[in-house]
Amino acid sequence: MKPHLVLIHPAPNKNRFGNKRRRKSSIAPLTLPLLAGLAVERFRVTIHDEDIEDLPDHIDADFIGITAITPQAYRAYEIADCFRNRGIPVILGGLHPSFFPDEAGGHADAVVIGEVETVWPDLEADMLAGNLKSRYISTVRHDLKGLPMSRQNLLKEGAYSFPNTIMASRGCPYDCDYCSVTQYWGKSYRFRPVAEVIAELSTMPHNHVVFVDDNICGNPAYARELFRAMIPLKKNWISQGSITMAKNPDLLDLAAASGLSWLFIGIESINLKNLRDAGKKINKVDEYAAAIRTFRDRGMNVLCSFMLGMDHDDQDTFRDTLAFCEENRVSGANFYIYTPMPGTRIFTKMEAEGRLLHKDWARYDANHVVFQPLNMSPEELLQGFLWLYDSFYSIPSIWKRLDMSQPSMFQTVALNIGRMAGRKIFRAGCLG
Repeated sequence: MKPHLVLIHPAPNKNRFGNKRRRKSSIAPLTLPLLAGLAVERFRVTIHDEDIEDLPDHIDADFIGITAITPQAYRAYEIADCFRNRGIPVILGGLHPSFFPDEAGGHADAVVIGEVETVWPDLEADMLAGNLKSRYISTVRHDLKGLPMSRQNLLKEGAYSFPNTIMASRGCPYDCDYCSVTQYWGKSYRFRPVAEVIAELSTMPHNHVVFVDDNICGNPAYARELFRAMIPLKKNWISQGSITMAKNPDLLDLAAASGLSWLFIGIESINLKNLRDAGKKINKVDEYAAAIRTFRDRGMNVLCSFMLGMDHDDQDTFRDTLAFCEENRVSGANFYIYTPMPGTRIFTKMEAEGRLLHKDWARYDANHVVFQPLNMSPEELLQGFLWLYDSFYSIPSIWKRLDMSQPSMFQTVALNIGRMAGRKIFRAGCLG
């Protein structure tokens, strides 16, 4: 019988505890299903996602694999320690273990640093031989050709609003100070052969698909080829891209024709000084309104992200940001507290300046203040952030922003009402 490899996606405490323990998540994770695609030939693979269910009381396994980003790190270590105490080998990987391999190594038999695909042959051989090394370091970037299809059938059925997730590219052509993408994936922008992406899309049972790419239009020529090939599939899809996409009408037309319904865009700030400091040179504040109209004119909804607490923000920023969203009829928004994530230049800078309040990784989730802002107190930043979220997802603001002409108006209403209904849970997570 094949050895049993159990892959675990740990969840932060706010998703596991309390009266409203999450039982459903919005987007199905892709990392572990991709790893399962590599492993199924030689291993029997099981996936547990703590975001939607508690771990079973007892798990029989020959090996445990855990992936973790920074706010999941402590929970990942807790799980790893439990299995190691039972004598089961544990492999840790993901962003946080890659940036802090010595820390992670205290809780694992092996740590994968960087992408797993290029080290998988050695890791697999050592697992089967019972001779794990303490480190597996990815020194080259995978060209993304010939990747196995992800095994999303191993995830719990019915637990995700969007069960179909796929990756077409890795990396981002930009290199912002606050972002760990280029630090982890490298500064190159790589993409899968279009034929392989289309083949995987064709196997997906539902029409709704989420591309987890950091920037779906990072290479416009590739994006055009991909979108053309997707048109016959008649998928309805969501992804993340840069606002510069609005400057390419033919690219937008192809995206619309291929089924793009929501685009997640990093507005980040409506203050030009903040953007300059962060190295977000592609964003032009005076072009935001026209860009959002351009997307909306093609029937696309824009989910904008904003970071609050940057060095040129003050207590007026929260009201100014709400006004911007309402004036431009922003369909939906994600608000984040500016967070110096490990592996980024802003983390290194703030650490050198003595502005980090602590290194409690569980709070590095963009919902807690972990640094000293320049123009307000940590408490003022937190309260302003919560006020903005509550105000944006309120009936008056939803009504101001609603565009009755949009073909996906029902999705917009559902998103906004759903988040309005969940404001108390969101607030509790931020204050916990």
